[in-house]
Amino acid sequence: MLVTVEVIRDGAFTLLSEMERLDLIRVNPPINDGLMPEKRLSPHFAGALHLSDIDYESYQNALQEGRSE
Repeated sequence: MLVTVEVIRDGAFTLLSEMERLDLIRVNPPINDGLMPEKRLSPHFAGALHLSDIDYESYQNALQEGRSE
């Protein structure tokens, strides 16, 4: 049986991975519908800002403040 599932929160991937490990389900790679890039960009840009520890913490705090507003 084939079922399509829309993942709403990242934590769901942990549950799906555990179910796959128990051979309850098989997770197929997502079909690229043109909305998402084919590769994850996070490995490409990880560490690209080259911030010191203090600047990084300040940056993270500014992001968190913006999200809470």
